[in-house]
Amino acid sequence: MKIAKQILSLFAIAFVFHLIWENSQAPLFTGYSSFGQHLPICFLGTIGDVAFTTAVYIGIAMLKNDFGWIVRLGKKDVFVLAVIGFFFALGIEWRAILFDRWSYTEAMPIIPYFQVGLAPIIQMSILLPLSFYITELFNKNSKNHSK
Repeated sequence: MKIAKQILSLFAIAFVFHLIWENSQAPLFTGYSSFGQHLPICFLGTIGDVAFTTAVYIGIAMLKNDFGWIVRLGKKDVFVLAVIGFFFALGIEWRAILFDRWSYTEAMPIIPYFQVGLAPIIQMSILLPLSFYITELFNKNSKNHSK
């Protein structure tokens, strides 16, 4: 039951963070200037972000053979999560640009060597490890309050 609570809290925390970020960065993409235009697509993007976050959690848990690892998050874990987030976002952006799934407005800062938007790369590089870190804090605090 404790593991299920950890996964559900990770899911909820990641959902809130990514939904806010997705909607905040939407005007940097062509065709999404109004909230009504981007809310449905941002919601779907958020579901994908949360699915990826959950897959990363499960993948690392299987590698560590420890599904409770999230409450013992170390500095190396945070770094690895940031690197995973960076490369995942980079791959998503390259693929999307290659297949014309989306394009950027002039306002989107572009990473020179990679030729992709900065905002989505920062999103996964920061929100992936941050979601895990906040989940760790939440689970430690709820554990301390239930004693």
